[in-house]
Amino acid sequence: MIDNKSVNLSSYYCDNPDLKDYYLSLSKPIRDRLDESGVEISTLGELKQVVEHMKQN
Repeated sequence: MIDNKSVNLSSYYCDNPDLKDYYLSLSKPIRDRLDESGVEISTLGELKQVVEHMKQN
């Protein structure tokens, strides 16, 4: 179960049904970095690619 207190439910990714489940499966530090970046990714493939890049750096 996901702790809603640690999830920014106003995140762009939570508003996009194609991305929400994957976004919510990510660790809080990765979600925070995505939210802080302000980047609005529109496809699941792009989101996965950005997350992999974040994990490598």
